[in-house]
Amino acid sequence: MYFSSDWKFLTICLGFNSANSLFFCPWCTITKKEISDIKKEWLISKQIDNINQYNGHHSTPLFNMISLENWIPDELHIMLRITDRLWSLLLHEIEETGYFNDVAREIIVKEMNRIKVNFHFWQEKECQSWSFTSLMGQDKLKVLQFFDLNKVLPPTRANVIRNLWNGFFDLYTAIRDPNTDPKMFKRDAKMWLKIFLTPSTGIPNSDNFVQGLYRPNDVTPYMHVLVFHIHEFIEKHKKWGLKSFSCAPVENKNHQQVTQFFRKTLRDGGNGINRKSAILQILEFENRKLYYICNDSHNIPNTIKLQI
Repeated sequence: MYFSSDWKFLTICLGFNSANSLFFCPWCTITKKEISDIKKEWLISKQIDNINQYNGHHSTPLFNMISLENWIPDELHIMLRITDRLWSLLLHEIEETGYFNDVAREIIVKEMNRIKVNFHFWQEKECQSWSFTSLMGQDKLKVLQFFDLNKVLPPTRANVIRNLWNGFFDLYTAIRDPNTDPKMFKRDAKMWLKIFLTPSTGIPNSDNFVQGLYRPNDVTPYMHVLVFHIHEFIEKHKKWGLKSFSCAPVENKNHQQVTQFFRKTLRDGGNGINRKSAILQILEFENRKLYYICNDSHNIPNTIKLQI
């Protein structure tokens, strides 16, 4: 038996701490203080039979018949969340330099349009902070591969960050490749994290100062799993490949339903006299769709056809 999901749902079902806890990893005993230490080796060391003896496991797992090595992190969410972190670090760097203004935002939007990604900034009225479009998986991959960092950063800095982004894209591609060598992946993943944590050298504001990349606090739980555990899952499940456990179809279904049933004008059925819960609408829609599929009907109503 196997279990695969995003981090939050996996830890809930496992009866484990949230990702921002001191003991954050469902598979090993690492602590938050050690998350950036690449000299240590962290392997899947817990056993499902006595899982509650480990720090952070506060409840009995819902599926305690599944071996812990078969609780598989979703490859899609590894890509989504690490790409989110890389993008937020880029925006933070632009803000720190004082260039995150209307001109910079316009440049970013134009570059997104060039790579065929629908992207916008808008300012929240309550706090005056800037929000931006939440991208789907394929759009994030486009940004990761094709966004021209030279448009927003000095050339030298842009090349350094581009190499980091390319390195992560290569790792993600390797996760999805059933022929990936686990040992090679482990080596490459550790090297990527080492580059991510490149420290600055020299004295700030002097000629010999070389800016590094990111701080230990910028390392995320998903990065820890990428570097220290994914090679184990690749080795243990090479018969199927980690791509076989992807949650992408579920995420796509979720996106479709959110788009259709949770838009602002239709939230909880809208304001009409036939107002009903969006959850109920989803269940009714899925039930109708199953009916027409099971009965192989050629007379599917237009409202169903549009959403299948």
